[in-house]
Amino acid sequence: MRYRLGKAFVVLAGIGALAAVGCSKADVKDAAVATVNGENIKVSELREFLGYRGGATSAADVPMEKKKEALDRLIAGRLFAQEGRARGLDNTEEFRTIIRKNEPGVLIGALFRKELASKLKLSDSDIKAEAKKLREADKTLSEDNASVRAARMVSETKMKKIEEDLIATARKEVSATVNEEALGKIGKAGNVADDVVLATVGAEKVSYGDVKNVLKGMTGGGHGSQDLTTNPVAVGRVLDREVTGKALAAYARKSGIEGSEWLKVVRQDMERSVTIDLLAEKEILKGIQVTDKEIQGAYAEHAAMFVRDGKKVPLAQVKGQIEAYLRTEKQKKVLEAYILELRKKAKITVKEDLLPKV
Repeated sequence: MRYRLGKAFVVLAGIGALAAVGCSKADVKDAAVATVNGENIKVSELREFLGYRGGATSAADVPMEKKKEALDRLIAGRLFAQEGRARGLDNTEEFRTIIRKNEPGVLIGALFRKELASKLKLSDSDIKAEAKKLREADKTLSEDNASVRAARMVSETKMKKIEEDLIATARKEVSATVNEEALGKIGKAGNVADDVVLATVGAEKVSYGDVKNVLKGMTGGGHGSQDLTTNPVAVGRVLDREVTGKALAAYARKSGIEGSEWLKVVRQDMERSVTIDLLAEKEILKGIQVTDKEIQGAYAEHAAMFVRDGKKVPLAQVKGQIEAYLRTEKQKKVLEAYILELRKKAKITVKEDLLPKV
């Protein structure tokens, strides 16, 4: 169970939380499938968690046990976030700093929500045509299953097109340009200075130094990261990502996203993620240690795993891996015990009759 989200997830939370939009038929996407101490978990959120991006289509082909397991994790997340707020972790300078840092991601997530809500329309004719193709390709596929898969496929295709169009529009509207000449010199003879501007997005500039810092952050700043900073492909990809992100955030502001209901919803999701992370980091998991004795014990107990080419791998070579594994296992047990205690005090209601409609 992934309770600890991590700082890197916060940025993605805003971008990944897309709109829960439906098709032409009546849907239960906005219905509460569970309530945790008065806080609702909607069907669309559970669908999103199950991998149905945007919660736009039914997850009817997902086994009931998987739905229950996913809902259980969402409930745990609500309980952790509520506990974090009760401890005041959402009223700290660290919390506010993380929120400010990730405001662009929130703007982008809200912008996508708005676009999808207004443009993603699934027609019965599109779904029926795709379902017919699926059944022709697989004669064993039932009509219901074919319709479910078809709806998801049509939805994904249309969402991808909407996203691509939105990115293109954003880059055009805020005048995003790339310095192809400078970019072409990276990795070749001669040095490119850190302050050389590789791209401009409206009034903002992205320098080679900015891109290098991102690459170093991705790889921990070690030897491998230094190689990536002179790799034109890696630099180009990071630059494109940075330009796209800045363009979308600027376009979101230009489109009046600030102060909107879309922004409120995405910011709420992100704040919940940050609160969970801080609760785990500052309260639940603090002080967890793995001793050398425990590492040695695990190394001896699982000796058969540490053999390569018929020879035993020295403990020094795998000590870090063993320590990481043991730490993860300890954290998992602590989190599971903690959530059990929270559940005992909580008022949780699950609408079992809605699960088949998810």
